[in-house]
Amino acid sequence: MIAAVTARAADRAKALGAELALERLRQELEQVPRLGVLLGSPGQDGTEVRKTRIEPQGGVSGPAVAYVYTPAPPPPTVAIVAVTPDDGVPTE
Repeated sequence: MIAAVTARAADRAKALGAELALERLRQELEQVPRLGVLLGSPGQDGTEVRKTRIEPQGGVSGPAVAYVYTPAPPPPTVAIVAVTPDDGVPTE
């Protein structure tokens, strides 16, 4: 399994102060590539678009992360394509 972060997603994570958290997520996705919520239906080739959330840390709100999982051709890959401020309601 290969997991990578696009330049745009890396820049956005840096702007949000979430670089380290994004790297931890990238490493986790190498082990468990189907975290979070599936957005839409998988493609015929098994490609999935998913969204997950990084937990808030050290006063920095947790961003939402969108990524694409492609099982074929081997090796399976994950590309983190978007990092945005989480649109969910904060929980206490």
